[in-house]
Amino acid sequence: MTYALIDNSTLTAVQRISGQVQTKSKDSVDTDIVALENLVQAILFYDHTIAVDDYIPKYRNERIAAFPNIKFLNTEEFNLNEIEEQAGLKANELQPKIQGGQFVNEDFKNLLELLQTHMTCTWDIISSVYHLTLKSLSDDSDDFKKYGNIAAAIFSELNDATETGNRTFGDVELVDRYGRPIEKGYAVPGAKWGDGSGESSGEASGAIKAFVASLVWLANRTIFYSQTARYLQADTFLYPIRQAYQQNYITKTCNYGFDYPKSIVEHFSTSLNEDLVSIQKAGLATATALNVPMFSAWLAKETGDPSEIIDAAYRIREETEFTEARDQLREVRRLFDESEIGEANKSVTKIINDLNKSSNDMRVKYGIKTRQGVPVTKLVQVYNTCAALSSLPILPGYNFKIKIPEFFYNFNQPRGFNAVYRNLTHDLSTVWTLGEARDILGSKVVKEKDAIVYNPKQESTRYMHAHSKYKSPM
Repeated sequence: MTYALIDNSTLTAVQRISGQVQTKSKDSVDTDIVALENLVQAILFYDHTIAVDDYIPKYRNERIAAFPNIKFLNTEEFNLNEIEEQAGLKANELQPKIQGGQFVNEDFKNLLELLQTHMTCTWDIISSVYHLTLKSLSDDSDDFKKYGNIAAAIFSELNDATETGNRTFGDVELVDRYGRPIEKGYAVPGAKWGDGSGESSGEASGAIKAFVASLVWLANRTIFYSQTARYLQADTFLYPIRQAYQQNYITKTCNYGFDYPKSIVEHFSTSLNEDLVSIQKAGLATATALNVPMFSAWLAKETGDPSEIIDAAYRIREETEFTEARDQLREVRRLFDESEIGEANKSVTKIINDLNKSSNDMRVKYGIKTRQGVPVTKLVQVYNTCAALSSLPILPGYNFKIKIPEFFYNFNQPRGFNAVYRNLTHDLSTVWTLGEARDILGSKVVKEKDAIVYNPKQESTRYMHAHSKYKSPM
């Protein structure tokens, strides 16, 4: 059996698209559509979808009722509380630092690079006082739109933490471009406002603190779900921002090198031919990918109602092409679990080639026509062997006092860990080309009144180091 572990952030995004939950920012809609596509692919290509039963207590029953086909697992019964504690400790070690306008701590710096997003901090005049402000470093509208989407998705993490009763902090070390710490009473070098003294509060703005707090919670949840998936022998389908951070987390922890997730994402974004790639580090990991249509777009046009897409996905999953695909993907997983990577690759290559023929048929049957052609996305799975995971934290033992769900098999047998990789920038660009389908997918989104939203400003790369009467570089 194959299992897709869905995080509650993804389920909330799906409910925002269906209009069941209000959104704080319309900038999050496109990323939520990518999350919806994630869930649809999990439904179509996996035997079971599972989730952790740790949603907001007062809305817990409503959440479970909203997704009757997902199996929700109790945290206490499965010893997941111990994994949650590990995730919290790891996230608290991150020590965010911004120097000269850029994140310099490895985790967040790598995340932003993987997202192909550039941010900066500048001193801006607000009420005659300099305040450190978060901005998008971009020169065209598409880059700025992309950053707005990604920033909104990151800021939503803070809302997730608040609603679940968790506290996350926006403490961040601030250092200017000359290496001097920024503290209360700090004077901005080269300031041109007023008499040029450059008086400032010496503190980050509320947006920067919220952004940092969101990143810390994002790390916490990503680590938790990554470890939980490894524990439950499931594949992770996380909210797109978390998927991006997960790639960095696994790479760093398993010592693959930073270029590992970047090369995977870039390769599968550009290659339309190769569907299997062996990945470095003595055969500790391998990756497979399928080119598939945006099923959520096709389902949107078929139903005309985004709230009906999930039910429709469960109906079409019984079509022959999907039952055969699940059989083949199940065999791929079995081969990786039971054979050496090199040996498994030989057998897996033939299966993936057969799957690729099926995916071509799917693009014809379930693809929609746009001016740019048929929108295509990738189902990219990276399998990490048990040896690759040896440096990850030790998992808690199974609680065999309870009855293990019937859908699990060989629960106590050590296996590798599979993670789904996405190129969020590519997927957002695909969403923007959907035309009528995009209009349907966003038609039921309801914005929360009086919601506090942090909207990034834009900073041109040509002026990032320049002073003016209204702004100075950090």
